[in-house]
This record gives sequence, structure tokens and C-alpha cells, in this order.
Amino acid sequence: MRVHYTEEQEALRAAVRDFARRELPPGFARECDERGRPPLDVYRRFADAGFLGIGIPEEYGGAGGDIVEITIVLEELARAMQSFASLVYRSPIHAGQGLLTYGTEEQRKRYLPGIASGRLLFCFSLSEPQAGSDAAAIRLRAERDGDSYVINGQKQFSTGAHYSDYVILATRTSDGARRHEGISLFVVDLKSPGITIEPIPTLGDRANGTNMVFYDDVRVPASNLLGEEGEGWRLLMVNLERERLSSAPISVGASAAALEQALEHARTREQFGRPIGAFQAVAHQLADVAADIYIGRLLTHDVAHRIARGERCVFEASVAKLFCTEMFNRAAYTGMQVMGGTGYTMDSDMQLHFRNARLGTIGAGSSEVMRNVIAKEIGLPRA
Repeated sequence: MRVHYTEEQEALRAAVRDFARRELPPGFARECDERGRPPLDVYRRFADAGFLGIGIPEEYGGAGGDIVEITIVLEELARAMQSFASLVYRSPIHAGQGLLTYGTEEQRKRYLPGIASGRLLFCFSLSEPQAGSDAAAIRLRAERDGDSYVINGQKQFSTGAHYSDYVILATRTSDGARRHEGISLFVVDLKSPGITIEPIPTLGDRANGTNMVFYDDVRVPASNLLGEEGEGWRLLMVNLERERLSSAPISVGASAAALEQALEHARTREQFGRPIGAFQAVAHQLADVAADIYIGRLLTHDVAHRIARGERCVFEASVAKLFCTEMFNRAAYTGMQVMGGTGYTMDSDMQLHFRNARLGTIGAGSSEVMRNVIAKEIGLPRA
């Protein structure tokens, strides 16, 4: 089975690849990683080219298309710079696709044109010091006060909060009989009084950066509530399903880049009188990575089409996220092993892949959580 795309989708892939070649040249990802800053100027040019409007209907200033086209964009960007693909996905997926699924018409008109034009950057914030894999344990509180809600508490690992305009924020508005009841989502202006953002140094994805965010009597208009009060858990599942899918094409694209670099080294590096790629021990490792990427691309394509058709994809999205993020770790490890000392130097992109890959099996639901979800979906009893 091969992945078949339409002529329009192939043209989109080619256009994004051309953009990436111009704007994300070799070495640029390492520069951004070393500076610890995302290339927001490139992000704006990406928006000006119309790519951020993909997946957003034309009536809201978008370019049309659906999540299938978004995955094509993410894979191609990740081939050039994985962190840039991670920067790009947040606004179209968490905010764009979320608002299209559960936002009001007024909210769509207010935010979607800004997302499509690149004027508004969104991030997503769920984790807290005591709530990560256990998402229902969130404590950050939103209390109704007239026409507003007042938010107090803290969030952890809020990636991109220091440069985003808005955050899709998971809060607790009440205490239900079950732990996942009483959760609500809000759009929060990150320039609001009472918000303090503190960076958290990390091993990888340093271009985007992540943060601890403190909310001290932050007042948010009631009109910024997404969906009905207390139904946030259902909305979170929509966001997480799409976030998990997004991890797949990003991992596929970055793995393809790691493979390309390792292949070039294997073809040109000579030891014992021949290119190292001629040795079966090396060739088989790279063949395994190529097979993984092929499978990962098939998984991504299948799940994206299912979500575009409106299917429930808890199992499929979890499988794609689990396989593709672990695949990226294997690809980066293999690339590092094949390149040896050259890959281990900070002048190599392989060390960047090696560090960035580690986040994939932790964020958006760890590999262990994905396996728990899959086990539940296939009918195994819960602990």
C-alpha cells in the first residue's frame, strides 16, 4: 500500500518544501536552538504565503482544506526544522481546529482570521505541577464573577507562552462527582494583568521553549469560555486527538531528515577501504529506519483521513502518536550511531534530532499513556 495524494496536495507539498529550502536552510535550526528563540519572522512569511490558512474555511480568511493538508505541511516543515513545525502546528490545530469543532460563530470570526494571517499566535496549556499524564488532576481555578471569570493557579510546560498572544487554557470551574467533571476551557489573552511567565530550561526543542505560568486574579470575559461550562474534558479530548495526530507527521518528517543525513554519511565515509554503508551492520540499521518511516507515513495518512471524515480516532491517533514518536527516537539513535563522533558534535544536526526526539515520547501523552489508551480501546480491564 502506498500513500496517494491528489495533484493539489502534491502541489502543496512541493510549495512547502520550496519555502523550507529558502527560509530554513541547513544550520538554521541549530542557530535557533542555540539562541533559544523561534524564528517568528519566518513564521510571518509563512503566513503571508497563505500556508497558515490551510484547514481554515475561506469565510474566515483561510485557504480551505482540512487536517490532511495540515499534516502534509507539518511533515515537510519538520524535514527542514522540527522545531519550526512544532511552532506552526499550535495555532492551526489547538485553536483553529478546536474553534471549528466547538467554538461559537462569534469566536470563530474573532480569532480564525488572525490565525490564518499569522497575526495571532496561540498556545495550549494543560499540564500543572501535579497534573500531567493525570490530566483530570488540574487545580488551576476559574471562578465566575459577573460577566467574567477570575483565574488563579499555575501551569507547567506551557510551550510558547512567552511569545504567543493567546492560550487555550484548561481550568477547573467546579468539583464534580468524577474527577474529569467540572473542567472548562477558555481563550486567555496572555497580556492580561496577573500573568507571570517564567522559562524552564530544557534538553531539546529549545527554539520554542517552555514555561511555568502563574495566574493571579486574572480576569477573563465570560464570552471567552469555549463550549459550555464544565464540558471541558470532552473538548480536551478533541484537542488531544489532533495534537497526537500532529506528533506523527512531525516525527515522520524529522525522521526522514535524520535518515537523509545518515545515508549521506554512510555513502561517503570510508573505513577499512570501503564506504561504511557497504557493511551489512550499517545497511540493516538504515533499512529499518526507512521501513519505519514508510509505516509512519501510512499511519499518519490514514488517521488524518479518518479525522477529516469525522470519525472517532482515539485508538488510531494513539497508535500513530506512539509509533511515530518512538520511531523518531530510533531514527535519531541510529543516525547518531552511524555517524559516530561526527554526529555527536554540536556542529551536526544529528545531535539536535537526538535531543528533540526525546520530547515526543513524553509530551502530548507519554508512550506509557498511549499504551494505556490503546489497551483500554482493545477491551482490556483497567487497573
